[in-house]
Amino acid sequence: RIADSSKILTNMGLIYATLGEHVLAVEQFNAATGLDQYLAVAYFQCGVSNFLLGEYELAYKDFDEALLYLRGNQAINYEQLGLQFRLYSAEVLFNKGLCQIYMGNEKEGLMDMDEALKEKVTEEHKVIDEAIRDKGEGYTVFSIPVGILYRPPENKMRNAKPKDYLGKAKLVAAENPAEAYTTFTGATRMAQGFSPTGAPLDRP
Repeated sequence: RIADSSKILTNMGLIYATLGEHVLAVEQFNAATGLDQYLAVAYFQCGVSNFLLGEYELAYKDFDEALLYLRGNQAINYEQLGLQFRLYSAEVLFNKGLCQIYMGNEKEGLMDMDEALKEKVTEEHKVIDEAIRDKGEGYTVFSIPVGILYRPPENKMRNAKPKDYLGKAKLVAAENPAEAYTTFTGATRMAQGFSPTGAPLDRP
């Protein structure tokens, strides 16, 4: 399914980003949005990797796409889809502003940050005020925290039937009742009067 495939690609991008392999991360995020063009969180994180690569113009475009697919919402909660993360418009706008500043467009960047200021929701968003005061100097982009990945919802895990990847052992009917054992341990053989290798035991 497309939704599942785009989640897997997003996970791969997040893992590459955690390893500092941002070029490979960008490839995975682009592949994810190629399958699901509405996946705002993949555009967002692609922007983060492009920013860290110094590709500020590409990062700006990624954040612009993320904002577009927020569709006017203040946040998208991805928890019901298996990702413990909320994407906030304030963070996307802030990231856009920071890209502008790094591209030398300070005025436009601070305007984006002013827009982000109006969309603040969490305690972490207080940093936006400080960044505006410092004109973005020394600040970096908001990002998905390290270790956060798409995981199957718990209800799906509960309803999943166990899979036997090894296959079931086939029992062959024994002609001799003495051989009708499914356990072939040494103890079983000895109880039958044989050594663990199958040789008859001399008993008094």
